[in-house]
Order: sequence, then C-alpha cells, then structure tokens
Amino acid sequence: MHKLRPVLLLGIISVLLSSIGHAVFLYQWSRGHFMVGINDGLSQMMPFKHLLFEQYTRGEFFYSFDFGLGAGTFSELSYYFSTSIVFLMSVVIVAILKTINIVQTTDVLFWANAAVFISIIRLAAILFITTRLFMYMKISKPAALLGASLYGISGMYFRHVTYWEFFADAFLWLPILLFGVEKIFREQKPGWFLTAVAVSMIDNFYFAYINFLLTTLYILFRLFIPLQSDEQDRKKAFMSFVIAGLIGAGISAISFIPAVYAYLNNHRPAFQQEIPWVDLTDNILFDSRFIVLPAIFVLLLFCFFLYRNKTFRLFALLGIVGIIMHHSPLIGSAFNGFSAPQYRWEYFLSLVIGGAVAAAFDQLPKFTVRRLLVASVFAGFCFALYASWDENFAIDSQASLFAIGSLLLTVLLLFLYARFKKTVFKGLLMVFLFAWALLFVNLYQLEKILEDGDIAQVNEELMTGAEYDDPEIDELLELIHAKETGGPYRIEWMEGVRNNTPIVQDFQGLSAYSSILNKNLLFFYLYDLEIDMERESVSRYATLGNRANLYSMLQGKYLIRPNGDNNIPFGFTESHSSENYTVYENEHVLPFARSTSAVYQEQQLAEMPVLMREQAMLEGIVLDQAQDGESLAPSDDITVGYEIAEVNATYDGSLLKVTDRLGGLTLNLDNPVEDNADLFVSFHLESRAADEGFALQVNSYETTRKSNQSVYKTFVDDLTIRVPADEQIDIRLPEGTYELTGIDLYSENYETLLDEAEQPDRSSNLLIDGSKVNLDYSNAENDEYLKLSIPYEQGWRAYVNGQETEVLKADYGFVALHLEPGDNDISLIYRPPFFKTSLILSVLSAIIGVLFTFYKRKA
Repeated sequence: MHKLRPVLLLGIISVLLSSIGHAVFLYQWSRGHFMVGINDGLSQMMPFKHLLFEQYTRGEFFYSFDFGLGAGTFSELSYYFSTSIVFLMSVVIVAILKTINIVQTTDVLFWANAAVFISIIRLAAILFITTRLFMYMKISKPAALLGASLYGISGMYFRHVTYWEFFADAFLWLPILLFGVEKIFREQKPGWFLTAVAVSMIDNFYFAYINFLLTTLYILFRLFIPLQSDEQDRKKAFMSFVIAGLIGAGISAISFIPAVYAYLNNHRPAFQQEIPWVDLTDNILFDSRFIVLPAIFVLLLFCFFLYRNKTFRLFALLGIVGIIMHHSPLIGSAFNGFSAPQYRWEYFLSLVIGGAVAAAFDQLPKFTVRRLLVASVFAGFCFALYASWDENFAIDSQASLFAIGSLLLTVLLLFLYARFKKTVFKGLLMVFLFAWALLFVNLYQLEKILEDGDIAQVNEELMTGAEYDDPEIDELLELIHAKETGGPYRIEWMEGVRNNTPIVQDFQGLSAYSSILNKNLLFFYLYDLEIDMERESVSRYATLGNRANLYSMLQGKYLIRPNGDNNIPFGFTESHSSENYTVYENEHVLPFARSTSAVYQEQQLAEMPVLMREQAMLEGIVLDQAQDGESLAPSDDITVGYEIAEVNATYDGSLLKVTDRLGGLTLNLDNPVEDNADLFVSFHLESRAADEGFALQVNSYETTRKSNQSVYKTFVDDLTIRVPADEQIDIRLPEGTYELTGIDLYSENYETLLDEAEQPDRSSNLLIDGSKVNLDYSNAENDEYLKLSIPYEQGWRAYVNGQETEVLKADYGFVALHLEPGDNDISLIYRPPFFKTSLILSVLSAIIGVLFTFYKRKA
C-alpha cells in the first residue's frame, strides 16, 4: 500500500489538474451547453456514438442498415469510434449504469452531456501516463508533472476533443509508444513497444499512421542521442523495433485490416490544389489556433548550456524540428496521407515542449544572470520577429498581452532564482507555469473554441429544437412508423445539411456523412447515376434527386418536405401534414428482393444517358462482369428536342457568360411532353472563378456547387437534374463565366416503373437483423438472378438452399445472387472483410508476442 500512495496521489493530482483545465466547459455544462462541435461534432461524433452504443449493446458489432443505405460499421466507422478503446470503455461503463437505472436514455443528447466528463477522465490519464514517461527518463516528479501538463493541458487537446473527439485519443497512445521506445533502448525489453503498436493500430488506423511517423522521428533522434551509457546498440535496437512492431501489427489485424479495407474501399477525389513548402502566416508565439509555444520554451531554446544535458538536447532539437515542420504545409499533407494539409500532428510538438521544459527545470541551479540575459535577448528577438511577420498582430490584444506578459514574468522569476538561488523562487516559477498552462487553455477555450468556433451555440435547446431534432418532425415520424407494419421502408428527410439526421431521429433514411463510405455507393451517386444531392460536398450522399425510379427501387417510401414545395417526385401523394411540413408517400415502391433474367452490362450502358441506366435497373440487372447482355431500346425514344435562348448571358456552345445578377439559358421544347412525365436535363458545368462557389437553379430545383479551391469539392461536374414536365427548362446561374457543354434533354413517362410495380412480391419471411438477412423467395418464373436492396461490400456471404453462392455486384452498387428454380431459402451474413484471416493472424501474433517478450526478459 505504501508503494501505491505516490501512484494514487499522482492520479488524484491528474484528475484535479484535468478538471481545472476544463473549467470553462464545466461551467458551460452547468448552463446546458456542451463540449461538442457545432458541425462535425453534432453531425458525426454524437450520432456515431449513439448508433454504435445501440448496436453494441444489442450484440451487433459489424453492420447496420440504419447508417445510410446500409454499411459495415465495424470497418467504415473505425476512423471514428467502432474500435476506439476509450469509446469501448465508455460503452461498458454506460451500459452498466443503464442496467442499474442510473442512466435512463443514451440518445445523442446523453452523449453530448457526457462529453466533458469523458474528456476529463481522458486528459487525467494523459497527464498520468506522460508524467510516468518523464519520470522514467530520470526527470524529477514535479518537473515531470509540469512537462506532462504542458503536453496535455494544451489548446490542441481541446481543439481535437471538441471538434473531432476521437482525435484526442492519440494523446494517450503517443507517450506510451515513446515509453516503449525507451524501454527498448534502456532495458532491451520490447513488451511495452509491442503492446503500444498493437493498441495504436487497433484504436485508430489514421492516428496510428501519424503516431508511427512521429515515433520514427523520435527513434531517429534517439539513435544518435543516447541518454545513458548502457543502452542497447543501434543495430540490435533497430531489430527490436522491427520485430516488436511487426508482432504488434499482427496482433492488431482483427481491427486494422478491416479498417484499411474500408479506407481503400472509400472514394474521395484527390486534392488538386498546389501545396507550398513553407507558410509563415500562423503565429505560434501569440495566437495560433493550433499551438502557442510557452514563453519559457522559447527562452530555454537559447540557453545553450542546457544542451549539455542529453535529455534536454533530445527534446529541444525535436521541438526545433517540430516548429519547422509546423510551418510547412507539405509536411501537413504528408501527415494527412498526402492529401490536403492538416494540422493534426502538433500534439507531438506539445509533448517535446513539455519534455524540454521538464528536463530544463531540473537544471535550474546551473542558471546564471548572464546566461539568462543572453537567452532573453534571443527570445525577445523571436517574439518581435513573429509580431512583425503577422499582419494582424495587435500589441493591445488579449493574446499579445498574455504572451508578452508570460515572457516577462518568466524572465523575472528566473532572474530572481538565478540571482538569489532561493528555493521559493523556483517554487514560484513552477506555480506560475502550472497557472499559465491552466489559464491559457481556458482562455483558448473561450476565444478560439466557444467564440470563433461557435461552440457556445451548442446547447440542449439547439439539440432538441427545429435545427437538429425537430419535435414537429418527430411527431410526423411517429405517424409514419405507426402506419407501417410490414417490410423495410426508407424516409427521405434531412435537417439542413446534417446528412446523419436519420441516426439522430432513429429512422432508416437515404443519407450519410462520414470520412469513409462505401465507394460503390459513392460511385452510384456521383458517376453512374449522376444523382444531384442539392449540395456538392465530399464524404456524403443524400436524397435521390427527386427521381421516382430510384426511390421505388430502394424502398424510398416517404418524403418529408416543407409546406409549399411543389417539386415532388412522380408517384408520391400527400399522406400526413403538420404546421410546417408535409409527408408524401410513394405509391409504387418495389420489393426489397426482385428476380430477373434480363442482364445488362455496365460497359454497354456507359455511353447511354443515365435515364437508360435507370431503365436497365428496372427491367433487369446491370452487372460489371464480362458476359453477353440484353440490348436496350434506342435512347432516341426518350430524347427531347429544344431551342436555346440566352437570358442575361452570352453563350457560344461551350462558354457561358452571365452578365447580370442572375441569368443563363432557357431551353424551349420543340414538342410538349405528357403532363405526368418528368424532364431530365444533363450537362457538364464548371465555374471559371478562381475561388467562388455558386448556386444553380433548374426551374424549381436548386442546388449548390463548391468553389474550385474548396477541399470539399468533388470535381464531379457532369450533372443530371430532374424537373416536372414543363414547356421550357430555365438554367440560371449568378453573374460569372462558366463552361457549359453537353446539354441533353430527356423525358420519362414511367411506364416501366408502373409495369414493375404491378408485379407480385414473391419474397416472404423477410428478416433483417443487423448483419443477417433471411428470406424465402418463390422463383416461379425460373429467373436467374435475385436483386436485393443491400449495398455491395466484400464482407457479405450468401447461401441459397443451404449452399454458399457467389455474391455479385449489381445495379452499380448493390447485392445480387444466383437463384435456383422453384423455392429458395436465402440467407446472407456480413462479417468485416478478411475477418477470419485477421482473427487467426491476431491470435497467432499474440502468442508469438508473449513468447518473444518472455524470451527477451530471460535473455
């Protein structure tokens, strides 16, 4: 017990420091405000926690039909929380609290309330672990705790945890990795490094990549800066890292391989903007959004005598390299998988800053007034230099006064200690540095997060109101659910731009937003069917563009639209209404399972209008396999002739110049189409503006397009817009210059859809239970294929009458099976791709890891 007291004391102090560091958000929480970002926090973090908690506590770990059109959540949400160790621990604790009725509900509001408390516990663990790391490196306990505080109680931590909560978990694993590195160098024991590698790769593949790059940098420096005389030689150390790293990677296979598969099976257009080598605009001494260097660290960098201490030298040199890296967008791109530059790795800079300050604190007796004055001159020059570089610098701003004041107070306290060598001044300096860290981070929360990041708006009123979880919509959803007693149905409704609204409001929808999505669905939306989503953006899909054929094929049975919206798809009639919204019901929904023998090839349809691809999906099955296919009727039957008229614009057949606030082209139809028909207009559209998004109107339909410089632009500029039948098509754009080519106009009378809707549903006993789907199908027509409204993923396995059968990719992104004549008993089960292989590899690697660690201990 006596040995545990220091550990318990450190744990208590860590919790206390963490709580004070969260003072602003604790106060916000007491007022009904939450530590959650207004954008991705509300649109992704909270919905995904809610979704996964409900899944896991039901015993379902792999798949959900509630996420978009259906997805393998274990792999696709591995970037977020599905394998996050902090989240998994939270699930266990919350499930226990719910079982004993301490927690009543676990909706998104619950997770928003819990965010600040989970963060306090996480940060306390970070402080505890990092302090132990520095203590292991022969730094005194008070100095080690100070260094850990400069690492954890930092603006970057609170930025990460507020906007993208799972980012903050990386703060935990980095010091454990470095501890593992030190154990190999100092004691030739690989167990900690092996475990840290495995944990990192299990927890989050993206931050494992970042942490491994940072750890590699640390190892490279350590190879040339030994910290004690009896360290393992470089060659043996290198081999230990390689072997332990490979074993750790093998242990993580059960999580890491499905995660990497999901990443590779994702689609995000390549970042096309130029990335500069150097960017000095971020002021890291005064008011950076990412990291502000403590004044004492800047001062210590110029205390040249400190470099004789190897621990300080290691951390100081890494800090200098980190500062250089911070000012290079190209490095930011490398840490983001060579995509758009992101400042997500700078917590490493906070860690080495903490290590340098901690190591220097133990060297304070070596300070002299002369040494301090020299360092102060250089530090002052650095502050003056950064102030002169910054065009927005203001000497009287809060950030400037705080930075300069902290430098002056640090110099004063160091001067008093160097001059008088009184312990009291050393103690005052330490107290001041702790106070600086705590005060700075709370001011950072107020200015950079609550005010600049609009987080002050995130409260219970917002999350239970019309802009997030509208009670009026909830009532309409209850009416829909009460009406439905049979098979699957989907509802199109999305609150603003929050594509994960279906998760928040607990219904199966037609939208999803995630950094990793099934590329088959993204290609289906962006390229194969050119479905406009009313808003261009990457990493999401939403709506079906008012295209009745697609709604019917994907069980899109209900729409919720604002009252007065007249752009309703064919076949939908009013079902319910409220003060502000109307529910429309689809009268022509097709079965979840349909059979056919008519085969069309993707290659055959590649040059045809997207409307012909819809027809092929209705009449038969579209496959990507090389085999003979059916012939479609000529597309001339649906082509509509037109004459072009310019409106406040000039057009030469490719370049459109809009000369007024709003203008464009009007397509006057040669012949009117049927009243119950729809028109589909297709064209290629690009803005020539360097950095300006724009709105596009086609009759009553409106959509938006991103700036050419936006990191969220899809660069998919072939558009197909559906509008109700009319005598003309008005294409309207704001003033500017555009490339507009390939204008084609088609009509759809829905005869094929009506014919298919009259066919009987030959499926029965349909049961969808998470990652399992079972049904019976009566193949009375002896059709060859069965199509299912299940997004195609490699992890599906299918059985027909007890025999495993091939799972085909059909209709550009969905599942199909070979049928047998007569009755078919069909079952499908989803497991993450390569699940069995990964599980075997993890178990074998764990056994090898235990043996390897035991062997190294005995050696």
